[in-house]
Amino acid sequence: MRFVRVLSVVAAVLLAAAPAFAQQTGSITGKVVDNSGGVLPGVTVTATSSVLPTPRVTTTGPNGDYRLPALAPGNYTLTFELQGMQTVTRQAVVQLGVENSVDATLGIGGVTETVEVTAAVSLVDRTAATIKSAVSNEQIMALPVGQEYRDLIKLIPGVQYTEDAIRGPSAGGSGQDNVYQFDGANVTLPLFGTLASEPASHDIAQVTTIKGAARAFNFDRSGGFTIDSVSKSGTNRFSGELSYQLMDSSMVGELDTGSASRFEQDRTWFTANLGGPIIPEKLFFYGSYYRPESSRANQANAYGDLPNFQRTRNEGFGKLTFTPVSSVLLNASYRDTKRVDENSTFGTFTMPTTGASDESRQKIWTAEGSWIVNSRSHVTFMYSHFGWETSSVPDIVAPFQPTRAPGTQLDINNLDRMGLVSLPGTVAGDADFNAFIQPLIDRYGYVENGQRLGGSTIGIASQFNDQDFFRDSVQFAYNINFGGAVQHDLHVGYQWYTDSEDLLRGSNGWGSISIPGGRTAPPAGSTQRAFYTARIQQQSLGAAANINSEYESQSFEINDTIRWNNWTFNAGVLVSNDKLYGQGLRNDDSTLSGFTLAPGVQYLMYEIPFSKMIQPRLGATWAYNGSDTIYASFARYNPAASSLPRAASWDRNNLGLFVDVHFDQNGVLFASEEVGSSSGKLFQDDLDPRTINEVLVGTSKQLTPEWSARLYGRYRHGYNFWEDTNNNARLIFDAPPEIEAKGLYIPNLDDQRRQIGNGSLSGSSYVIAELDNAYTDYTEVTLESEWRGRRAFVRGSYTWSRYYGTLDQDNSTVGNDANIFIGSSNIGDGAGRQLWDMKEGRLRGDRPHMLKIYGYHEVPWNATAGIYFVAQSGQPWERWSFEPYSHLTSNTSDTIRYAEPAGSNRSDMHYQLDLNYTQNIPVSGRATLQFVADLFNVFDNQTGYDIEPRVHSAGFGEPRSFYDPRRIQIAARIRF
Repeated sequence: MRFVRVLSVVAAVLLAAAPAFAQQTGSITGKVVDNSGGVLPGVTVTATSSVLPTPRVTTTGPNGDYRLPALAPGNYTLTFELQGMQTVTRQAVVQLGVENSVDATLGIGGVTETVEVTAAVSLVDRTAATIKSAVSNEQIMALPVGQEYRDLIKLIPGVQYTEDAIRGPSAGGSGQDNVYQFDGANVTLPLFGTLASEPASHDIAQVTTIKGAARAFNFDRSGGFTIDSVSKSGTNRFSGELSYQLMDSSMVGELDTGSASRFEQDRTWFTANLGGPIIPEKLFFYGSYYRPESSRANQANAYGDLPNFQRTRNEGFGKLTFTPVSSVLLNASYRDTKRVDENSTFGTFTMPTTGASDESRQKIWTAEGSWIVNSRSHVTFMYSHFGWETSSVPDIVAPFQPTRAPGTQLDINNLDRMGLVSLPGTVAGDADFNAFIQPLIDRYGYVENGQRLGGSTIGIASQFNDQDFFRDSVQFAYNINFGGAVQHDLHVGYQWYTDSEDLLRGSNGWGSISIPGGRTAPPAGSTQRAFYTARIQQQSLGAAANINSEYESQSFEINDTIRWNNWTFNAGVLVSNDKLYGQGLRNDDSTLSGFTLAPGVQYLMYEIPFSKMIQPRLGATWAYNGSDTIYASFARYNPAASSLPRAASWDRNNLGLFVDVHFDQNGVLFASEEVGSSSGKLFQDDLDPRTINEVLVGTSKQLTPEWSARLYGRYRHGYNFWEDTNNNARLIFDAPPEIEAKGLYIPNLDDQRRQIGNGSLSGSSYVIAELDNAYTDYTEVTLESEWRGRRAFVRGSYTWSRYYGTLDQDNSTVGNDANIFIGSSNIGDGAGRQLWDMKEGRLRGDRPHMLKIYGYHEVPWNATAGIYFVAQSGQPWERWSFEPYSHLTSNTSDTIRYAEPAGSNRSDMHYQLDLNYTQNIPVSGRATLQFVADLFNVFDNQTGYDIEPRVHSAGFGEPRSFYDPRRIQIAARIRF
């Protein structure tokens, strides 16, 4: 179904639109005058660059202004020519998604006289209030950063430094609110919203981030920040690089806690790339290969030696850049990554046979281009495909399939080959149980002080997991400039994309096996007690079937940039429509619920219409002295609730169900029962989409030609948060009177569930609802400054901020650096977890003070020295305890049951200094040998964070995570 829709939309767009691109370029605009300040129409402006196969040419209009849109990011030479005037050349930098203003003054004189001036890149934007920051490949290479896309996030001014492996940093929204793009393709994990995918950074030519005051360009709905990159391209001359990097376990400091560091392994990275012309000045190519490897001799555990961990990754990338005529620029690229992790899952008391191997395959396709229709208009288009196919396979595969058939024999003589077995220890005072379990302990237990003990995990890995994610996106736009004294830059665009997941899970053998040993009550419908219980996946029984979930979205945008004297006004709007598709029902308007039961069938579970997602973007910028600015903006964002199709899909009742099968003391199956997995959920009527309103005011100043600064304040208010919650939560969990009076979220929920279940209650008593009084407030004041010289670059920022509210998506379960999606968290789940339960306060992402400074300097002996420094406030936390809610529930879990207002405490502040040194050694001709050393966390500040908040857990009030220790990484490269 998804594939058919993708093909139909792509075909329609290709037939309707000229080839183009989706804002994966930058632009240059400016005005040309004579020495007296008079405007000069008819000046020929030529832009040449190594990254642009054919030069781009335009002429100035009646007001002396010119525009060079849709330029590939890179360094450019601009030539200004007019008969009878001097020829002037200027050097300019085109940044991804940034409009660079380059003015020129032509004096009277011969055409052979040339004046060369460098147009500096600046924090001052005379045309927009958008808070952007950009970093080039040259800067990345000279700074101490890692190899992955995730490592570049630490360079964003005003965004917290984090070492989370899955979730992103908070930046005015939760870690799931950010949007991550690679060559314009959205690589945010579909249906989760995290950065679980892993494109490498070595091919990146530039990175640009937007974190505030977004305009109606490029369909920006992010509730946090949007980060995008553009990859390297070939040029008119052949160039390439070979690189080998190394960090082994001896180059990593010891953890203060005495536990094992995630860096205590031998790691290497090999990179090779080559680019050049296929047809000079027409067609360029660029290709690369990347192979990181990690290996670790797993420490022996209670069962003895463990097999060695090994991670291998192979990544290939290819890109073509083509200008069939000077007005058309086309790019096509393909990235293919395969990663294999062997022997990655072992605990302290786990048999070495329980391991599993993980595989992932990542594919990113892009096709983009631009067509300059004339000097006043151009068209853009882009298609992208992101695929991330993952699987986990047990190292030892059981040679049989599970069943629910009574009388089936569990081979208790080979229990360690039946599944993943939790082997209990003896229980004081229970002679019958101890007599039953002791022979198993004698056979399978671990040895300590010469004695066999239980309380361990034996057997083989419990399941196969095949989880594949896809995103297909197409977008195009038309841009036109018109007007006289008042100029209009009008942009209109359309985007369509779909996110999808195919999920197939099966049990290995009997899956997860517990040994109650007759101590628990008989299963429902039986008088016989279970001695062994196996929990198996429903998808293992009979024909295997995928669970498919999809999120389909389309958006229209229109934006007018109005220029009048030294004023620029921005007036735009983005309108969106989202459709959520589940599996397991059939749409039927004649029924009470609107659905009938249909396992395996796709259905439209909810739709958010255009009328509910109107997102205005308004701004004004005053260049009061022609260069320095004062600006203000208002923007509204409706972030995509893309995880709900998988959270509420009805087939999670059926195909996603767990089944418990019970065996007697001889291993004979006598009963089975279905137990809940994740249940299909219905939606509250007439939901309003999550909304973030943002107001920003600021000023920027060009202090010197090399030095610029900006100061801005920003306020974001988020509301209309959706989550799954008990349908009767308002009535039974001590809600405030004004909330209790609202009653059930869905008044006739049970009637709808019975109708779907043909008389039986089907689905969940939980519903997808708009939680009462859910909000977030983010306030920040940031000062940024940047200095760029011929041999040095320095950027610094200080941010004061406050992140406050009642709904904290970064703090929704026990371990928060995980793929916890909207609908899978503990927020709104039962007593003590409602938003009125002391949830108002400082949120987990709150960092009141943050200082970042980074840069590099080229020293006289042909080397560069780079630094990165960060200092930031600690992480808020609060005590969790079930005790304040014991009158509402017998559950003794402390998880997110706040015992004091949110963020009442804070972990220690953290500061860190990283260093880079790169030595360049000319070899011959254009070849250069480089030796590079990166030293991270120079002062070895292993600050603790992620405090254990559960009052009744061991280690309460102590850090569970620590910033990574001091470590060094070295590299050798040959560049030509």
